[in-house]
Amino acid sequence: MALFFIEAVRFDDSGERVARVRWGRSKGGQVMPPTVIDGAQEVDVMDVWKTLSNGDEVVTKFQRDNGIILGPKVVGILYEDGMPGLSMEIDEVYGSRLSDLPQF
Repeated sequence: MALFFIEAVRFDDSGERVARVRWGRSKGGQVMPPTVIDGAQEVDVMDVWKTLSNGDEVVTKFQRDNGIILGPKVVGILYEDGMPGLSMEIDEVYGSRLSDLPQF
């Protein structure tokens, strides 16, 4: 099982759904400090879905004044219109939501 970090997001035109993410795979399972192999890449939500369905773990990565912290796990969701989306396993952690990540 691999670990991926999402460090930035891009929302769709509605501003409510994540359309793309900037992420990277954890370097050799290394979690602290969280570094990625080959730098971060921009991918569509479906790429994150495929990774999740392969059994890999995806978490958010936040830069804070006191260093880098990892947020809750990211999960795939289906919207009412059948489109795939992303959410957090625990969406109650203030300052650690997908919408709190930097946008690109």
